[in-house]
Amino acid sequence: MNQDNTIKGGVNMVFRGHEFVAGTNNKGDASVTLEIMKSGGIKIEIISKALTKYGQSIENSIREILSKANVEHARIAVEDYGALDFVIRARTETAIQRALAEKE
Repeated sequence: MNQDNTIKGGVNMVFRGHEFVAGTNNKGDASVTLEIMKSGGIKIEIISKALTKYGQSIENSIREILSKANVEHARIAVEDYGALDFVIRARTETAIQRALAEKE
């Protein structure tokens, strides 16, 4: 575990059916699964072959996007398939937009 409930490298997160997904498992992309919750803070799981090199950068990007969207409680799982930073950010933003649109 890293800063504030971040799991890196394992598949431990279980979603309850209220999650939203953005992205694919194609090379150069990332799959981001997000569930906005009412409490519990931010919990992030990252799976990537480049985890040791880019894991912290991926986590920082996700936290920044969640913060800008005023999301304070969420579970988010990222499966990285060689995505660049802007791709991970875009996939995270899309998952957030889908989740917030559903709440309306």
